[in-house]
Amino acid sequence: MKRRSVLAAGVLGVALVVSAAPAPAQAADLLQVNRAYSSNLEPGRLFVSITSTQPVADIRAELVTEDTGAPVAETSDFVLLSTDPDATIWATSAPLILDELGDYEVHVEVTDVAGNHVRQERAGSLLYRVTTFLEGVTVDRTSVDYDHRDVTVRGVLKGRWPGTGEVRPLADFPVEINAAYNFPPVQTAADGSFEGTVTVYAYGPKTEVLVGYAGSSGGFDYERSAEVRFELPVVPRKTRVTATVNRTRVVAGETVRVSGRLSWLTSSGWAPLPNQVFAVLFVLCDDNGCYNQYGPVNTDARGRFALDLAPSQTGYLHASYWPNDPFIGESVTQTQVVTVVPAGARR
Repeated sequence: MKRRSVLAAGVLGVALVVSAAPAPAQAADLLQVNRAYSSNLEPGRLFVSITSTQPVADIRAELVTEDTGAPVAETSDFVLLSTDPDATIWATSAPLILDELGDYEVHVEVTDVAGNHVRQERAGSLLYRVTTFLEGVTVDRTSVDYDHRDVTVRGVLKGRWPGTGEVRPLADFPVEINAAYNFPPVQTAADGSFEGTVTVYAYGPKTEVLVGYAGSSGGFDYERSAEVRFELPVVPRKTRVTATVNRTRVVAGETVRVSGRLSWLTSSGWAPLPNQVFAVLFVLCDDNGCYNQYGPVNTDARGRFALDLAPSQTGYLHASYWPNDPFIGESVTQTQVVTVVPAGARR
């Protein structure tokens, strides 16, 4: 690996001007390298945090390999970014240009205007990695429903190289298409393009499709991409519940049979909704409120249901179907009013 050297005429040229000869070092002087680090917002640029009581005159950083400690590059081209009572933040004036991707340890030497000097071994790391990103990602649906849950995703995966900022398509990289814990990876083509179809699931009125580079093909040298998120409304299949009572006047304690059918709207028209477990619930209500609850009942192979119940008072039975599947719609209806007379009363 080649070692690169980038030397600056003087780190103070951007931020500091020294108008007098350095004063003798004082016992109370403090000079400390806090850390060296990189930022994925500015790939390839090295940042150094320093605490000092005297102005900083020179900063030198040496990059070495993590495994062997072999020197890779060195630079003294730093500019002052910010200062506060606790520390000053310096950064290389431009991103470093290195021969190879990787994570590098950083040794830092600092000298202040009073002549104080400190060297901090392994002050931090420069993560010299490719920033990946997705471009032109689209889905072929704006909503999903019971019969149309497959969503096709298309797009391009690209990478921006640290230092140079060069952008290239990433070939043969896995892209995850995540729809409610369904992760079918697809590989990118030579031009970075990809296409994949996923069957979406839903736990409410909306579902999501998330797309992103999983970060496995290129190892640690390629950062995970930001996810692209598509929120798709769920259009539930319409349902219809009917319910009737076999009589509208009973003596207290006597039962009424309520029966009906549950149907749904298919591509061929209305059809029975069969074999629904605990499907239809009944609540006894009147104009003042609702009271006793009965059921729920199942539907048979033809979507039919029936229940014998003893109404506690005069009222109608509110019948409701509340499926657990967001792809199936809710429906409600009510029966005629059933009059309940006291026991022993004439009918």
